This record gives sequence, structure tokens and C-alpha cells, in this order.
Amino acid sequence: MSEKVLSIVPRGYLPALTGGLEICAMETIEFFIEQGYQGAVAAKCPPTFWATVKSRIARRFKGPFSLTHKVKNHQVYTDFWHPNALSVLINKLNPAFLVCHVSMCDDLLQKLIDINYPTLFYIHTREISPLFGTLPHNHRFVFACESSFIKAQFQQVSNAPIDVIRPILPPEKFQISTSGDAILVINPHPKKGGRLIAEIARLMPYRSFLIVGGWANTQQDQEVIDVEQALEKLPNVQREAHVDDMRTVFSRAHCLLMPCVVAEAYGRTAAEALIAGIPVVASDQGALPETVGDGGIIVGIDAPVARWIEQLENLFNDNDFYLTLSQRAIATSQQDVRQATYIQQQLLDHAKYLSGK
Repeated sequence: MSEKVLSIVPRGYLPALTGGLEICAMETIEFFIEQGYQGAVAAKCPPTFWATVKSRIARRFKGPFSLTHKVKNHQVYTDFWHPNALSVLINKLNPAFLVCHVSMCDDLLQKLIDINYPTLFYIHTREISPLFGTLPHNHRFVFACESSFIKAQFQQVSNAPIDVIRPILPPEKFQISTSGDAILVINPHPKKGGRLIAEIARLMPYRSFLIVGGWANTQQDQEVIDVEQALEKLPNVQREAHVDDMRTVFSRAHCLLMPCVVAEAYGRTAAEALIAGIPVVASDQGALPETVGDGGIIVGIDAPVARWIEQLENLFNDNDFYLTLSQRAIATSQQDVRQATYIQQQLLDHAKYLSGK
């Protein structure tokens, strides 16, 4: 019988939650399944009233993580009280190793550190837990993160070795044959620069803005509501829901706008746009300069809105400049460390170490 891998996410999971962490977790576990492992994911149930009630009832009569559903080729186990019941699921599945996708989840980290099961901690957040600085000397863990930016943050807290393993981005999922004329934004949350996005769109009524997706679990936040109301008033803004196939929006985009106001741990959407040859105009926060590389324009987050408009206009008014950036975007996406084969080998090396091979 093939060995098992259990992937653990700190929040919900697909299809209810479709953030970068969840997509990366899905791609990682599917890769291990392709390599002959049996794969499963442990996650919180969706944060709705009825989902929680259903989970509580299932837990009472069938035990923790008794609700399951299928995503692609792997089983997903959900529970309303996520970290505290993990030992039950680990004992049930007896995996060769765990992959914990880390993002602001100290309760989960403490549980896994206490269990001391062979684990790859894959860090997706700029906020490094102090728990990583107090690891037991006999721990059975390895560490990875999405960017050199996170690696530097981690090394301020822990002496443990850590590798940069970028998310697997199959080129065929993002490559396009033609592009459009819209300024594309993915998720206009205030942390992603939502207020600035609305102001830029207001001051550029002659340009089309395509604004897609958002975090479903923040739709009732007042700051989010304020941004959405501001966007709704603008006739040059087309607001659309989350899409699974990014080619459907990249094919309508001239460039990608990412004026994030908080430090991005990686900037997955920027990396995807580069594959499509879509230049990125992004802020200088976190890993964005590293991820965008030569495939776009970096603007200081404190720069006036006029600076953002100037850089966006350059992409429309100077065709030679635009084509050069588009070619550089593709070249950046083709760097060795971003290729699926390179990333997959990194994952396999960690898997062999953790499973004692």
C-alpha cells in the first residue's frame, strides 16, 4: 500500500475558500498523489452557521473530522474545532508525514509542535510565529516558504534551515494568445489597496477596469463595503466574481494593478500574470518586487496617486515599452526556480527526508 500524506490548512478549504494558500495546498497534495502517495487535507468547516451546526452534530455522533468531501483526487476532512482534534485524524490515517500550510495559526502550530510528527511547515505569511524560535531540539520538522522575503523574516525568529519553494504554477493554466485593454485587479480588499484602486479608477474614467474576486469571509467588513460602494459608482469599473480559469480574465487585461498596502508574502496573482505576458504595476510591499522582477513596474506605496496613473498610462501610450515589459514578464516567469520541475524536486527531496528514505 502506498504511503499517505496529510496536508493541513489553518482555515477553510476548496471549494468554499479559494485563496492563494488553499490553491497552493491543493496543487501540492495533488503533486504528491501523482508521485504515488495517497493524499488528504484537514481543514476547518466553512464559517457559516449551518456548516458549524452540521459539523458539531457529526462530531458528536461520529467523532472529529467525520465530515468529508472530495476535491480532485484527494479527500478533505473538516471539523469545526480544527487543531485540537488533529491527533485523532493523524492516528486514523497514519501518514508518512504532514504538510502544514502556515498563516497566522499559533494554535495549530503549537499543537503540531507538541505532537512532533514529521512535518513540512510551508509558510505563507509575513508574520512569523515566535513558536518557531522555541522548537524542541529533537524536532522532526523541515521548513519552506514562498519567497526570499519570508525567508529573511523567518531567520529573524529561528535558526532552523528554511528553503524557498515557490507555488507550482503550470504555464498552460495562465498562457493566453491575445490580451485586452482593461486594467485588471484581483481582490480589491483594503489590504490589497482597495481605496487606492477606487481612487485611481475614479481619476482614469477613460480607462476600463476589470475587478475580479475577493475574500468571501470579509464581505461584511465595513472597510470592504466602503470600497465596494466606491467602485459601484464608477461606470468604467466592471466588477466580477472569482474565476477558476485565470485565462478568462488575463485575455481581457492590458496590465495587472496590485497596489498592496501590507507586505505580500509572495504575490501569486502577479506570478500568474507574468506567465501570461501581462505587465504588473505593483507596490513595493513585501515580496512583490521579488516576484514581479523585470516583468513590471514597482511604485512606492507612499507615492501620490498621480505616480500610479503615470505608470499605468505609460503602458498604454508607449507600445514599445509595453511590448518590452511583456517579453520581460514571460522571461521572468521562465526562471529556473519558478519552473514546476524545479519546485517538484524540492518537494520530493523534503518528502524523502521526512519519510526516512
